[in-house]
Amino acid sequence: MAGCEVNNQEPGRNPDAGEGRVLGWVWGGAALGGLLAYLNAANIADLAAGGEVGLLGLGIIIFGAAAGAELGFAIGFAVNWFDRLFTQNPSTITLSGCVLCAGKNSGFPPFNDNDWTFNLGGPSLTLEFPLDAGLTVDEVRTRDAPGDGPAYAVVDAGSGQPALHCEISSHIGDYAAVGGAVGAVAGAVAGAIAGAAICAALALATFGIGGLICALIVAIAIAVGIAAGYFAGDAIGALAGYIADQIDDLDDRGEAIHRGCLMRFTGRWVTDSSHQHNEIHDIASAQLIECNGCDTATGQSSQGLIAAVGIGRHPTGLDP
Repeated sequence: MAGCEVNNQEPGRNPDAGEGRVLGWVWGGAALGGLLAYLNAANIADLAAGGEVGLLGLGIIIFGAAAGAELGFAIGFAVNWFDRLFTQNPSTITLSGCVLCAGKNSGFPPFNDNDWTFNLGGPSLTLEFPLDAGLTVDEVRTRDAPGDGPAYAVVDAGSGQPALHCEISSHIGDYAAVGGAVGAVAGAVAGAIAGAAICAALALATFGIGGLICALIVAIAIAVGIAAGYFAGDAIGALAGYIADQIDDLDDRGEAIHRGCLMRFTGRWVTDSSHQHNEIHDIASAQLIECNGCDTATGQSSQGLIAAVGIGRHPTGLDP
């Protein structure tokens, strides 16, 4: 099942800002890993009185940079994951409107977080709480986050109507991000130990191997260990998150919200800095007003839908 997509109304928005921050960790890790590998290779070459690292040294640098990039991704992804949402003031709001889209980001992390996502909007989108803070629907959709931003207004990708993105979080994304980072660090340590053990075994079997060969073996083992540790930790975290979701009845809550229904959402108002738009994340309460195909309503019937939100019943039909 696919989650709900949004389109920006304003130029300049970067919906992949989070990816850019993670790539910063990747490039930084690659640079640091390559530098440490170069210094290690150069030191070994000097000790061997040759002074040239040669092709073996180049291999050490390449695998050192690869290991640093892998570790940078695992840690950077986890840091960005838990530092991407900035709570607005007031922190809790209630909006009513039409559910223009409902879906789940199903798949394997880190590519999918398995959150339930919804676009609440249309001409009936109304701010119900708080009413004493001077807030408007437009401000809810576009106010920059305190200490971070910017936040751009979005529209539902399917209907083209103004909307606010809303989510119910899965535990899978959180647990997998932590598991991947922990697994990558553990894999680096295990790889270094395994590489040193392989060097020692080869040294005994061949009556000594060169220092650069040994360093290359260790660099490869660390890179492989980080990759294996990340995927193992990510998978274990995803499994733990899936179990936690079943305990919390995540899918039952998500499936209770249907496209084409007028609903009232209460939850935490945040700016998602990774996608540069505002959201309700998480939805703490969802109340059904009426299901009447509001996502495809005409302009004339939309006026009735606005009234339905205001009085909690459809003015031309049965009570919900």
